[in-house]
Amino acid sequence: MIFENLHSGWNDLLYTASNNVALKYQLYIPENFDKSNSYPAILYMHSAGVRCDDNSHIYTGEAKFLRNIENGKYKNDVLILAPCCPKEAKWVDVDKWDSIAFDSDEMAPSTHMSAALEIWGKFLDEFSPDMSRLYLYGMSMGGLAVWDILARRPKFFAAAGIAAGRGTPMHADRMADVAIWIFHGTNDNAVPYRHALIMHDALIDAGKKDLRFTTFENAGHGIWAKTADTKGFIDWMFAQKRTDK
Repeated sequence: MIFENLHSGWNDLLYTASNNVALKYQLYIPENFDKSNSYPAILYMHSAGVRCDDNSHIYTGEAKFLRNIENGKYKNDVLILAPCCPKEAKWVDVDKWDSIAFDSDEMAPSTHMSAALEIWGKFLDEFSPDMSRLYLYGMSMGGLAVWDILARRPKFFAAAGIAAGRGTPMHADRMADVAIWIFHGTNDNAVPYRHALIMHDALIDAGKKDLRFTTFENAGHGIWAKTADTKGFIDWMFAQKRTDK
């Protein structure tokens, strides 16, 4: 068994993937979890700034999104899987965080992305969540990871929230069925604001209608609290549902 001795709240776990990556990850189980129920589930992808070797990524200031869920009305109605990227690795093997675009078709998944998607698959098999209500959230490198996942597996997810990330505009047409909310600060010097505009425009050109875009005027890269506290964001995410599942 991969998932054993679990308790409500966060479970600090380790998974050895088929590519031999020893992936630390955290798994949130709601109180009074009932496996006969079908819960929505979130795949949470953290930034480069909180890469760690001790699974502490979910306890940083960046994880305000998780704190809001833990303390909100959905705390007993959701499963969350939060893989941990170690300090020397990346979710996506790009050379620069601020280059304009990358093509997921021209780049194999990183070893840690492969491991994260593998444990996500194991999680889906074991917990049987509501497959019409699978969600993605990512900040910075995690936002880049979300765009990469959507380019590779767009039919899995109902909604995605991306904060201060950059993506794959050449594959925007694949994301037509995913509700997306983009967040970015206009004074972001790490991942410039133009990345958000490029993805927004590419999605619009691809005919996407369920798209939201929040601009934080004069904000820099660290918009995790602003994003998490955006009025209606979490309610919007949990309201999304795929009709083809």
